[in-house]
Amino acid sequence: MSDIAVITDTTVGEELIFENATVSKILGVQESTLRKYCTLMQKYQYEFSKNSVGHRIFYKRDVDVMKQIVDLKNASTLTLEQAVKAVLEVDMADASDTTDIADITDISAPAISDYHKLLEEFTAYKQEQIDFQQKQFEFQQQQMEFNKQLAEQLQKQDQYIKNSIEARDQKLVAAMRESMETKRQLIEAAKEATAAAEAAKRKKKSWWHIWR
Repeated sequence: MSDIAVITDTTVGEELIFENATVSKILGVQESTLRKYCTLMQKYQYEFSKNSVGHRIFYKRDVDVMKQIVDLKNASTLTLEQAVKAVLEVDMADASDTTDIADITDISAPAISDYHKLLEEFTAYKQEQIDFQQKQFEFQQQQMEFNKQLAEQLQKQDQYIKNSIEARDQKLVAAMRESMETKRQLIEAAKEATAAAEAAKRKKKSWWHIWR
């Protein structure tokens, strides 16, 4: 038999039949875990159909019920057996057409209430996780934007410092050149003054000899 087969039932028409391997993949559990689920479900009066050689076969309804058990188990602190019991009590109450309504209410109301409460808590928990992830994403975006702005600001500061140093160095070099030029001019002026004084002195001596 393939993983999924179709048979004809005279009462319900065509219906999918799933084998162990396929159901395990759908539920995300090992086949050994699936057998444990089935054993516990049978313990609480859940009936599975079997093929001609006595092996369990699974209809979509069976898979849906087991999916509810898996979800409830993962979303709560219930043991596997407690999750099986809670889901089956609700399932059997919904599926029964002959049981007196008052009896169902008396027997299953606490279990139904607990089950729905757990589902509500699980839904609220999932929403909290979504909200938290959204806030975390927004925080990361804000942090990235802050880091980007900080990097740009640091880059501007570095450029400003670099430009300031270059401007200062240029002013310093210009001042040094101006100072050196001033000193050169003073030295030249001093030399010219000395030369003029020497020339005047020599001229004076010459006139002194002439008139002597």
